Amino acid sequence: MKEMLKITLSLVAIFVVAGMIMVGVFYVTSPVRFKAEKKEKEEALKKMAPEADVITEVGKWNIGRKHYDYHEAKSGRRIVAYIATTAGKGYSSYVKMLVSVDRDIRVKGVQVLDHAETPGLGDQIIEEEWFLEQFKGKEFSQLALLKKPTKENIQAISGATISSRAVTNGVKDAVQMLIERYGGGIKVATHGVKK
Repeated sequence: MKEMLKITLSLVAIFVVAGMIMVGVFYVTSPVRFKAEKKEKEEALKKMAPEADVITEVGKWNIGRKHYDYHEAKSGRRIVAYIATTAGKGYSSYVKMLVSVDRDIRVKGVQVLDHAETPGLGDQIIEEEWFLEQFKGKEFSQLALLKKPTKENIQAISGATISSRAVTNGVKDAVQMLIERYGGGIKVATHGVKK
């Protein structure tokens, strides 16, 4: 009985010490990780509107329980782009991205920030440059994913349709939100706004 108590107390002591070490490591590395993530996001925002002098977060929005933010990019006093963070449900993860639109609510660019899609399949959303490039210049009404070649809409990547849909849906959600927030203040595409 004494032997069992001794073993139990030894194991508890080991687990307590290990737990304290893990808390210490988290406490030390968390600010570093936070700063690195913040810097990475700032650099990504600048890529979305390189002509901007200042990019300012102006609000928050959400899809279900997921919360995102949106920004105004200005050159001098003129707004040159609106940028929103968004995500779409992929095959094995949410695909987190930035979407920028110009004053006419046309997509200026899409940048994937984070994903855990299947290597060799779903990760083609970032490997195949043409996929994200095809969003440029599109109005909301053109953000429809098709499996066949198209210039008017968005062509899915063969073998990565679910991941392609995740990106397209995330872009549509962000553009829809920006239209709702700024539709009265900026020129909206005349083709209508349907989801």
